[in-house]
Amino acid sequence: MSLFPSIAIAGTGINTDQTWLNAIASNVANVNDVVSPNQQVYQPQEIVVAPITSSPIQMPGVANTTNSGLGEGVGVVGVTTYSPNGILVSDPGSPLANAQGLVRQTGVNLGQELGNLVNAQSSYQANASVITHAKSAYLSILSIGA
Repeated sequence: MSLFPSIAIAGTGINTDQTWLNAIASNVANVNDVVSPNQQVYQPQEIVVAPITSSPIQMPGVANTTNSGLGEGVGVVGVTTYSPNGILVSDPGSPLANAQGLVRQTGVNLGQELGNLVNAQSSYQANASVITHAKSAYLSILSIGA
């Protein structure tokens, strides 16, 4: 069994984590955006992740038998938005407020975003650790033959 796939799989995790971190950063950067109620406000982003699997392989010499497809990592398959219309809040002192004193905010949930940040950071560190340990194993194996 080879360790090379572990590096590739962890690499897909790091790429996914980086996209996740970018979405979180964008959401946090726009948390205080405000527009007038008739305008479109920033739409908070969430990434959609799915496993990457190999195609089932027909086994030579065996009729109608395939493997179930092995996992090859994860990948971002899309980006969704939550609170696409933002939320209307009362802020009569704002120059953007309408006659009723309402403005439109992003609806970014800062607590949720900070929780996501902790999870994304932990996932990134775990994937980086897998790569580090696999590299160390490879170097140990190479030193045995020397």
